[in-house]
Amino acid sequence: MKALWLAGGMAAEFAAGANPEDEILECPLASARLRMGVAAREWKRRGNENVFWNPEVARTGGQIDRHSFDVCIASKYFFDFPLDPWLEACRAAKRGRARLIIDICDYPFEKPPPVQAFYAEALGICDAVTVNSERMAELMAPHIDWRPSVIEDAVLGAMADAAFAPAKRVELLWFGHPTNLRYLHAARDDLAQFSARRPCRLTVVTQDSAEVRGWIEAINGRFMPALEARFVPWSLQSTRAALEGCDVVLIPSDPSDPLKAGASANRIAEALNAGRFPVASPLRSYLPFAEAAWIGTAIADGIEWALTNPDEVLSRIRRGQVLVAERLAGDRIGGQWVDLLHGLANGN
Repeated sequence: MKALWLAGGMAAEFAAGANPEDEILECPLASARLRMGVAAREWKRRGNENVFWNPEVARTGGQIDRHSFDVCIASKYFFDFPLDPWLEACRAAKRGRARLIIDICDYPFEKPPPVQAFYAEALGICDAVTVNSERMAELMAPHIDWRPSVIEDAVLGAMADAAFAPAKRVELLWFGHPTNLRYLHAARDDLAQFSARRPCRLTVVTQDSAEVRGWIEAINGRFMPALEARFVPWSLQSTRAALEGCDVVLIPSDPSDPLKAGASANRIAEALNAGRFPVASPLRSYLPFAEAAWIGTAIADGIEWALTNPDEVLSRIRRGQVLVAERLAGDRIGGQWVDLLHGLANGN
Protein backbone atom coordinates (compact mmCIF):
# COMPACT_ATOMS: atom_id res chain seq x y z
CA MET A 1 0.00 0.00 0.00
CA LYS A 2 1.05 3.58 -0.62
CA ALA A 3 0.80 6.54 1.77
CA LEU A 4 1.07 10.24 0.91
CA TRP A 5 2.28 12.41 3.80
CA LEU A 6 1.62 16.16 3.57
CA ALA A 7 4.51 17.93 5.28
CA GLY A 8 5.64 21.54 5.18
CA GLY A 9 8.40 23.72 6.57
CA MET A 10 11.13 22.00 8.53
CA ALA A 11 9.40 18.62 8.34
CA ALA A 12 9.46 18.81 4.54
CA GLU A 13 13.18 19.62 4.61
CA PHE A 14 13.96 16.52 6.66
CA ALA A 15 11.71 14.39 4.42
CA ALA A 16 13.54 15.45 1.26
CA GLY A 17 16.59 13.22 1.64
CA ALA A 18 17.42 9.78 0.33
CA ASN A 19 16.18 8.05 3.51
CA PRO A 20 13.30 10.25 4.65
CA GLU A 21 11.84 7.82 7.19
CA ASP A 22 15.14 7.83 9.11
CA GLU A 23 15.91 11.51 8.60
CA ILE A 24 12.52 12.71 9.91
CA LEU A 25 13.35 11.00 13.19
CA GLU A 26 16.08 13.64 13.61
CA CYS A 27 13.74 16.58 12.93
CA PRO A 28 13.61 19.17 15.74
CA LEU A 29 9.80 19.31 15.45
CA ALA A 30 8.31 16.80 17.88
CA SER A 31 5.12 16.60 15.80
CA ALA A 32 7.18 15.43 12.82
CA ARG A 33 9.59 13.21 14.71
CA LEU A 34 7.29 11.48 17.18
CA ARG A 35 4.23 11.16 14.97
CA MET A 36 4.86 11.29 11.23
CA GLY A 37 8.38 9.87 11.49
CA VAL A 38 7.45 6.98 13.77
CA ALA A 39 4.38 6.14 11.68
CA ALA A 40 6.16 6.33 8.32
CA ARG A 41 9.09 4.24 9.51
CA GLU A 42 6.84 1.41 10.69
CA TRP A 43 4.66 1.69 7.56
CA LYS A 44 7.74 1.15 5.41
CA ARG A 45 9.15 -1.59 7.66
CA ARG A 46 5.99 -3.59 7.07
CA GLY A 47 6.40 -3.47 3.31
CA ASN A 48 4.44 -0.36 2.37
CA GLU A 49 5.55 2.76 0.49
CA ASN A 50 5.77 6.39 1.59
CA VAL A 51 5.74 9.58 -0.45
CA PHE A 52 6.34 12.92 1.29
CA TRP A 53 4.84 15.98 -0.39
CA ASN A 54 5.07 19.65 0.47
CA PRO A 55 1.84 21.25 -0.84
CA GLU A 56 3.68 24.55 -1.27
CA VAL A 57 5.52 22.97 -4.23
CA ALA A 58 2.27 23.29 -6.18
CA ARG A 59 2.88 27.04 -6.27
CA THR A 60 5.87 26.46 -8.55
CA GLY A 61 4.14 23.95 -10.79
CA GLY A 62 4.95 20.76 -8.90
CA GLN A 63 2.45 17.96 -9.43
CA ILE A 64 1.76 14.55 -7.96
CA ASP A 65 -0.44 11.70 -9.13
CA ARG A 66 -3.24 11.82 -6.61
CA HIS A 67 -4.74 8.55 -7.91
CA SER A 68 -1.81 6.39 -6.83
CA PHE A 69 -2.28 6.55 -3.04
CA ASP A 70 -4.32 4.49 -0.63
CA VAL A 71 -4.12 6.97 2.26
CA CYS A 72 -3.15 10.62 2.66
CA ILE A 73 -2.07 11.97 6.06
CA ALA A 74 -1.98 15.70 6.73
CA SER A 75 0.64 16.35 9.39
CA LYS A 76 0.65 19.45 11.59
CA TYR A 77 -0.33 22.64 9.78
CA PHE A 78 1.45 25.82 10.91
CA PHE A 79 0.14 29.38 10.62
CA ASP A 80 2.81 30.41 8.08
CA PHE A 81 2.04 27.58 5.64
CA PRO A 82 0.17 28.61 2.48
CA LEU A 83 -3.50 27.85 3.08
CA ASP A 84 -4.84 27.25 -0.43
CA PRO A 85 -2.19 24.69 -1.53
CA TRP A 86 -2.71 22.69 1.64
CA LEU A 87 -6.47 22.64 1.28
CA GLU A 88 -6.18 21.77 -2.39
CA ALA A 89 -3.85 18.87 -1.53
CA CYS A 90 -6.50 17.53 0.84
CA ARG A 91 -9.24 17.99 -1.75
CA ALA A 92 -7.10 16.31 -4.40
CA ALA A 93 -6.58 13.30 -2.15
CA LYS A 94 -10.35 13.02 -1.84
CA ARG A 95 -10.84 13.32 -5.59
CA GLY A 96 -8.45 10.42 -5.98
CA ARG A 97 -8.97 7.15 -4.15
CA ALA A 98 -7.00 8.03 -1.00
CA ARG A 99 -8.57 8.09 2.44
CA LEU A 100 -7.73 11.40 4.14
CA ILE A 101 -6.46 11.48 7.74
CA ILE A 102 -5.95 14.73 9.66
CA ASP A 103 -3.44 14.47 12.52
CA ILE A 104 -3.86 16.91 15.41
CA CYS A 105 -1.44 17.38 18.27
CA ASP A 106 -2.24 21.01 19.17
CA TYR A 107 -5.76 22.31 19.65
CA PRO A 108 -6.21 24.31 16.42
CA PHE A 109 -9.17 26.52 17.27
CA GLU A 110 -7.18 28.75 19.64
CA LYS A 111 -4.49 29.25 16.99
CA PRO A 112 -4.10 32.10 14.44
CA PRO A 113 -6.84 32.43 11.77
CA PRO A 114 -5.02 30.51 8.98
CA VAL A 115 -4.71 27.46 11.23
CA GLN A 116 -8.38 27.63 12.18
CA ALA A 117 -9.36 28.02 8.53
CA PHE A 118 -7.35 24.99 7.45
CA TYR A 119 -8.77 22.67 10.08
CA ALA A 120 -12.32 23.96 9.75
CA GLU A 121 -12.40 22.82 6.12
CA ALA A 122 -10.09 19.80 6.34
CA LEU A 123 -12.07 18.27 9.19
CA GLY A 124 -15.20 18.52 7.08
CA ILE A 125 -13.84 16.39 4.24
CA CYS A 126 -11.55 13.90 5.97
CA ASP A 127 -12.17 10.21 6.62
CA ALA A 128 -10.44 10.04 10.01
CA VAL A 129 -8.83 12.21 12.67
CA THR A 130 -5.89 11.21 14.86
CA VAL A 131 -5.04 13.01 18.09
CA ASN A 132 -2.24 12.74 20.63
CA SER A 133 -4.22 12.36 23.86
CA GLU A 134 -7.59 11.48 25.32
CA ARG A 135 -8.08 15.07 26.39
CA MET A 136 -7.41 16.26 22.84
CA ALA A 137 -10.07 13.83 21.64
CA GLU A 138 -12.53 15.52 24.02
CA LEU A 139 -11.51 18.99 22.86
CA MET A 140 -11.99 18.02 19.21
CA ALA A 141 -15.31 16.23 19.72
CA PRO A 142 -17.49 19.32 19.04
CA HIS A 143 -15.76 19.83 15.69
CA ILE A 144 -16.20 16.37 14.15
CA ASP A 145 -18.97 13.81 13.80
CA TRP A 146 -17.07 10.80 15.13
CA ARG A 147 -14.58 9.98 17.85
CA PRO A 148 -10.94 10.63 16.88
CA SER A 149 -8.38 7.85 17.08
CA VAL A 150 -5.99 8.47 19.96
CA ILE A 151 -2.39 7.65 19.07
CA GLU A 152 0.04 9.02 21.61
CA ASP A 153 3.47 10.46 20.85
CA ALA A 154 6.16 7.79 20.76
CA VAL A 155 9.28 7.82 22.91
CA LEU A 156 12.51 7.31 20.99
CA GLY A 157 16.00 6.40 22.14
CA ALA A 158 17.49 3.81 24.45
CA MET A 159 16.21 3.73 28.01
CA ALA A 160 18.79 4.87 30.58
CA ASP A 161 19.25 3.60 34.12
CA ALA A 162 17.31 5.42 36.81
CA ALA A 163 19.48 7.92 38.67
CA PHE A 164 18.93 10.34 41.54
CA ALA A 165 21.89 11.46 43.63
CA PRO A 166 21.82 15.26 43.91
CA ALA A 167 24.93 17.07 45.06
CA LYS A 168 24.79 20.14 47.29
CA ARG A 169 23.58 22.13 44.29
CA VAL A 170 20.51 20.53 42.74
CA GLU A 171 20.55 20.31 38.95
CA LEU A 172 17.17 21.29 37.47
CA LEU A 173 16.24 21.04 33.80
CA TRP A 174 13.54 22.60 31.68
CA PHE A 175 13.38 21.90 27.94
CA GLY A 176 10.81 22.80 25.32
CA HIS A 177 9.54 25.42 22.91
CA PRO A 178 10.08 29.09 23.89
CA THR A 179 6.32 29.71 23.89
CA ASN A 180 6.07 27.42 26.92
CA LEU A 181 8.68 29.33 28.90
CA ARG A 182 5.88 31.40 30.41
CA TYR A 183 4.88 28.42 32.55
CA LEU A 184 8.41 28.20 33.94
CA HIS A 185 8.37 31.95 34.52
CA ALA A 186 5.21 31.56 36.61
CA ALA A 187 7.15 29.19 38.91
CA ARG A 188 10.26 31.39 39.04
CA ASP A 189 9.71 33.07 42.40
CA ASP A 190 8.82 29.79 44.11
CA LEU A 191 12.00 28.26 42.70
CA ALA A 192 13.98 31.21 44.00
CA GLN A 193 12.51 30.81 47.48
CA PHE A 194 13.34 27.11 47.47
CA SER A 195 16.87 27.83 46.25
CA ALA A 196 17.45 30.09 49.23
CA ARG A 197 17.29 26.90 51.31
CA ARG A 198 19.01 24.55 48.85
CA PRO A 199 21.09 25.98 45.99
CA CYS A 200 19.91 25.04 42.49
CA ARG A 201 21.15 25.40 38.95
CA LEU A 202 18.41 25.66 36.32
CA THR A 203 19.35 24.60 32.80
CA VAL A 204 17.00 25.88 30.08
CA VAL A 205 17.19 24.06 26.74
CA THR A 206 15.23 25.83 24.03
CA GLN A 207 15.56 27.78 20.80
CA ASP A 208 17.94 30.71 20.96
CA SER A 209 16.47 34.20 21.14
CA ALA A 210 17.22 37.54 22.77
CA GLU A 211 14.12 37.10 24.92
CA VAL A 212 15.29 33.75 26.30
CA ARG A 213 18.78 35.05 26.98
CA GLY A 214 17.32 38.11 28.69
CA TRP A 215 15.18 35.88 30.90
CA ILE A 216 18.24 33.89 31.93
CA GLU A 217 20.24 37.04 32.65
CA ALA A 218 17.41 38.43 34.77
CA ILE A 219 17.37 35.33 36.98
CA ASN A 220 21.12 35.41 37.45
CA GLY A 221 21.11 39.12 38.16
CA ARG A 222 18.43 38.77 40.80
CA PHE A 223 18.84 35.35 42.39
CA MET A 224 22.45 34.16 42.05
CA PRO A 225 24.24 32.46 43.71
CA ALA A 226 21.28 30.61 45.28
CA LEU A 227 19.54 30.09 41.94
CA GLU A 228 21.77 30.02 38.89
CA ALA A 229 20.30 29.75 35.38
CA ARG A 230 22.06 28.77 32.18
CA PHE A 231 20.87 28.62 28.61
CA VAL A 232 21.64 25.76 26.20
CA PRO A 233 20.54 26.05 22.54
CA TRP A 234 18.09 23.30 21.66
CA SER A 235 19.09 20.25 19.67
CA LEU A 236 18.38 16.57 20.08
CA GLN A 237 21.96 16.05 21.23
CA SER A 238 21.98 18.95 23.71
CA THR A 239 18.66 17.82 25.18
CA ARG A 240 19.95 14.29 25.69
CA ALA A 241 23.10 15.62 27.36
CA ALA A 242 21.09 17.94 29.60
CA LEU A 243 18.83 15.08 30.65
CA GLU A 244 21.83 12.97 31.53
CA GLY A 245 23.27 15.77 33.66
CA CYS A 246 20.18 16.75 35.65
CA ASP A 247 18.55 15.55 38.85
CA VAL A 248 14.99 16.74 38.25
CA VAL A 249 13.08 17.65 35.09
CA LEU A 250 10.61 20.51 35.52
CA ILE A 251 7.43 20.37 33.41
CA PRO A 252 5.20 23.26 34.53
CA SER A 253 2.06 24.00 32.55
CA ASP A 254 -1.55 25.16 32.89
CA PRO A 255 -4.30 22.52 32.70
CA SER A 256 -6.91 25.26 32.12
CA ASP A 257 -5.20 26.52 28.94
CA PRO A 258 -6.81 24.89 25.86
CA LEU A 259 -3.48 25.14 24.06
CA LYS A 260 -1.88 22.89 26.68
CA ALA A 261 -4.78 20.90 28.14
CA GLY A 262 -4.64 18.39 25.28
CA ALA A 263 -0.85 17.99 25.26
CA SER A 264 0.59 14.50 25.08
CA ALA A 265 2.73 12.92 27.79
CA ASN A 266 5.88 13.10 25.67
CA ARG A 267 7.80 15.42 28.02
CA ILE A 268 7.18 13.35 31.13
CA ALA A 269 7.83 10.13 29.20
CA GLU A 270 11.08 11.46 27.73
CA ALA A 271 12.34 12.35 31.21
CA LEU A 272 11.53 8.88 32.52
CA ASN A 273 13.09 7.24 29.48
CA ALA A 274 16.28 9.14 30.30
CA GLY A 275 16.16 7.81 33.86
CA ARG A 276 15.35 11.19 35.40
CA PHE A 277 12.58 12.30 37.74
CA PRO A 278 9.79 14.54 36.38
CA VAL A 279 8.09 17.19 38.48
CA ALA A 280 5.05 18.25 36.49
CA SER A 281 1.80 20.16 36.51
CA PRO A 282 -1.40 18.07 36.50
CA LEU A 283 -2.16 17.94 32.79
CA ARG A 284 -4.70 15.25 31.94
CA SER A 285 -2.21 13.19 29.93
CA TYR A 286 0.27 13.17 32.83
CA LEU A 287 -2.13 11.64 35.34
CA PRO A 288 -1.45 8.00 34.29
CA PHE A 289 2.13 8.69 35.42
CA ALA A 290 1.09 9.85 38.90
CA GLU A 291 2.95 6.94 40.53
CA ALA A 292 6.00 7.52 38.35
CA ALA A 293 6.59 11.24 38.97
CA TRP A 294 5.55 14.11 41.21
CA ILE A 295 2.45 15.81 39.82
CA GLY A 296 0.97 18.90 41.39
CA THR A 297 0.49 22.65 41.09
CA ALA A 298 3.53 23.90 43.05
CA ILE A 299 6.66 22.81 41.19
CA ALA A 300 8.99 23.80 44.04
CA ASP A 301 7.07 21.49 46.40
CA GLY A 302 7.79 18.64 44.01
CA ILE A 303 11.52 19.30 44.13
CA GLU A 304 11.45 19.36 47.92
CA TRP A 305 9.48 16.10 48.00
CA ALA A 306 12.03 14.44 45.71
CA LEU A 307 14.96 15.49 47.89
CA THR A 308 13.17 14.18 50.98
CA ASN A 309 12.28 10.82 49.38
CA PRO A 310 15.27 9.71 47.27
CA ASP A 311 14.54 5.99 47.42
CA GLU A 312 10.94 6.52 46.34
CA VAL A 313 12.16 8.75 43.51
CA LEU A 314 14.21 5.87 42.10
CA SER A 315 11.29 3.49 42.53
CA ARG A 316 8.98 5.89 40.70
CA ILE A 317 11.40 6.37 37.81
CA ARG A 318 11.67 2.59 37.35
CA ARG A 319 7.89 2.24 37.61
CA GLY A 320 7.51 4.91 34.97
CA GLN A 321 9.99 3.25 32.67
CA VAL A 322 7.89 0.10 32.67
CA LEU A 323 4.87 2.20 31.71
CA VAL A 324 6.79 3.99 28.95
CA ALA A 325 8.02 0.70 27.49
CA GLU A 326 4.56 -0.86 27.60
CA ARG A 327 2.67 2.13 26.26
CA LEU A 328 4.87 4.47 24.23
CA ALA A 329 7.67 2.45 22.63
CA GLY A 330 8.27 3.47 19.02
CA ASP A 331 7.37 0.11 17.48
CA ARG A 332 4.15 -0.08 19.51
CA ILE A 333 3.03 3.42 18.50
CA GLY A 334 4.13 2.78 14.92
CA GLY A 335 2.04 -0.37 14.89
CA GLN A 336 -1.03 1.58 15.96
CA TRP A 337 -0.53 3.90 12.99
CA VAL A 338 -0.11 1.00 10.58
CA ASP A 339 -3.24 -0.73 11.86
CA LEU A 340 -5.24 2.47 11.45
CA LEU A 341 -3.94 3.21 7.94
CA HIS A 342 -4.43 -0.34 6.73
CA GLY A 343 -7.97 -0.39 8.10
CA LEU A 344 -8.86 2.85 6.36
CA ALA A 345 -7.27 1.76 3.09
CA ASN A 346 -9.29 -1.45 3.24
CA GLY A 347 -12.52 0.47 3.75
CA ASN A 348 -12.90 -0.10 7.48
